[in-house]
Amino acid sequence: MPSVRLNSVQRGVALIQVLLLTAILSMMALQFTLSSRQQVMIATDLQNKMLAEIKLRTLESKLLFTLLTLSKNDADRALHQENEIGQLWNFYGKPFAVSDDATVSIQDLNGLLSVYGTNQSLELQEYLLFLGKSTQEAKSIISNLKYWQGFDRDQFTTMDESIVRGNYLLSVGELKTVAGIDDKLYQQLSPVVTTLQNLLFNPMTAPLPLLQARLTPEIYDEVSNLRREGTLTQQRFSELTQIREGDSITFVPGRRLQIELVVTVEGSVAKRRFICYLRPENQFPVVWFQ
Repeated sequence: MPSVRLNSVQRGVALIQVLLLTAILSMMALQFTLSSRQQVMIATDLQNKMLAEIKLRTLESKLLFTLLTLSKNDADRALHQENEIGQLWNFYGKPFAVSDDATVSIQDLNGLLSVYGTNQSLELQEYLLFLGKSTQEAKSIISNLKYWQGFDRDQFTTMDESIVRGNYLLSVGELKTVAGIDDKLYQQLSPVVTTLQNLLFNPMTAPLPLLQARLTPEIYDEVSNLRREGTLTQQRFSELTQIREGDSITFVPGRRLQIELVVTVEGSVAKRRFICYLRPENQFPVVWFQ
């Protein structure tokens, strides 16, 4: 009897060992399967990312070639319709899709307010008033902005004695360091300003908040509706707003453009944002500012 019991115990232990070994092998096989799937997913994601980057560079070259060879003048709309990018583009920063997986945004820098120096300080002050700042607050912010860039402060400044840059702003993000510009105001200013110098202003390519600050509500609604429909022309804009081209106003997109490209391939996203200066007549037709 003891021998029979011993054999039964041994068989039970052997069975448990077999079950444990089977469980371990099953877990190892599952781990190998999961690891293989992860490796395949990583390889696929990497492939999609590389493909998105390739498509992004191709789109960039194609867009720049179109911008260098096709007139941006509103009078040449017939030519724009013959080009797959020209028939879609706008120069006021509204993204447009050039394919199912790629979008482009182009902002004419002449449509933005320049915080470079003091050339457009009055226009910036008017916009600050539109945003709800008092006259004193607006003048103080303008004064602090001048002082940050190395200009003399005036009686409206509230700048403390902290170290300032003493030179022109390198990026729009530097506005956060100027006294009087909090996070809320920065979010309102950053889409409508540029740190580069502007000698001309293009209301046709200005962001809608800038137009809203300059126009009556009725005219603004009409202009924004026409822009949204893609039917706003220079002539119609002048008729509505009584704004005409002159020494400081232009209706033709300039050579300096802020461009953002986005390409998506199976969930992988490639983006590129830059500011370029186009001069097709030059030996080096494209200059990148940022």
